[in-house]
This record gives sequence, structure tokens and C-alpha cells, in this order.
Amino acid sequence: MYSQATAPQTIGGVLDSGFKLFSACFTQVFWLAAISALATAPISLLQTYNPTNSLSGGFVALLLCGILVGALVAGVIYGAVIARIDAVARSASLRVGEALAIGLRRLPAMFVAGLLAGLVTGVGLILLIIPGLIFMIWFVFAPNAVIVERVGPIEALGYSRALVRGHWWRTAALLTIVGIIVGVVYVILIVVVGILVVSNPSAIASGQTPWYLNFIAGPLLAMVAVPLTYALLLSIYYDLKTRLEGGDLAARIAATA
Repeated sequence: MYSQATAPQTIGGVLDSGFKLFSACFTQVFWLAAISALATAPISLLQTYNPTNSLSGGFVALLLCGILVGALVAGVIYGAVIARIDAVARSASLRVGEALAIGLRRLPAMFVAGLLAGLVTGVGLILLIIPGLIFMIWFVFAPNAVIVERVGPIEALGYSRALVRGHWWRTAALLTIVGIIVGVVYVILIVVVGILVVSNPSAIASGQTPWYLNFIAGPLLAMVAVPLTYALLLSIYYDLKTRLEGGDLAARIAATA
């Protein structure tokens, strides 16, 4: 049974809360995660309809349109997933239509926040690797803040930075653990994909990705990986938020005294 913590937790407590949140929200979002994977799956099949393998103008335009549409649909659905998981964490009710509406309304802010965070992190990694890693941890929660706090992209970046301030190493450790956990899930997929590839070598030899990898294996992975990833990230987010609000309260009490 999931119950949102009201006080800062240990690293183990944060991860345990994340798994409990994943269990509680799974039935709410797993099919949305599968749809998000299906939204981008047709892009890989465009190569099938390009028998000459030449990058003609028409084919490039079709490919770009497919990527754009798939990305927009996936972005809306990912926003809805975050909103529904957050609703579960707050023991609130949020219908699918309401969650998708939130994802649609917040999509531009999520896109801008992600773009800015990516640019800053990328520049930091190119110039000096360490600043890039620092920026990456600072801004990793910006998309969550856009959905949960209903703030704009700049405010989301600032809020994410405020959450991490004073807890960078702890946050980096938690994110590393989350990465390892999700990585294990992907390793399992790779094993499954390897088995499927061996069973159909002709498709791989011809340079084509078997359709069932994108329309079956991909959605099945997303059904588990997406809810698990966002549940664990939100668990870290809530813990940092509790620490931030506790620090602000302590500062106000000290100032009053």
C-alpha cells in the first residue's frame, strides 16, 4: 500500500516508496505507456516502403513528419502518465481525459524545459564534462515540475535546481540506482529481442526490423519501464520537495525567532 511520505526519507526509503508507487499506479498508466510506444513504432516501418534506400526529398519529408507526429503524441501521453502517477501519489482521482488534457496543455512548456536543459547540459559536457554532469542533475526534474507544479519552463528549471541544491550527491546516487534498475529491464528486453532475431534472421539480413519488435516487444517493455521510471523519479522528486519545504519552514521559524 502506497502512502506519500510527509518527512525526508533515507535512500532505501525513497526507493521503497518508488516501488510502492509503481505498484499502485501500474493499472492507471501501463496502457498509456504502451500507446506511447505504439505512437512511434510506425516510423521504423517507413524504411520498408523505401525500397531504393535512397534519401529522396519526399521520403525525408515523410520521415520528418512521422517523427514529429510520433514525438508530439508521445509527449502528450508522457505528460498524462506523470499527471496520473502524481494523482495516485496524492490519493486523488484523475480521469484519463483530464490527464491527457494536462499533457496537451503542458506539452509546450515540457518541450521548452527539456530543450533548454538539454542545451545547457550539452554545452557543459562539450566544454567541460563535470559542469555538464552538474547541470544534468540540476535540471532532471524540470519536466516533472512542469506537470506537478504547473509552472512554465524557466520556473521549472529554477525549481528543479532548488530541489537539488544541497543534495546533489544524494540525488546523483539515487538517479544512478534508478538507471541501473531500469537498465536491468532493458537487458531483459535485449535478451528477448535476441531470441526473436535468431528466429527470423532473414528480416535482419535484409536490413529490416521485424514489425513485432516495434509493435509487440516495444510496447510490452514500455508498459513496465515507463511507469517504473516515472514512479521512481517522482519518489525522488517528492523527497526533495519535502526537504526543500522543510528547509524553508525552518528558515522562516528561525527568522521569526
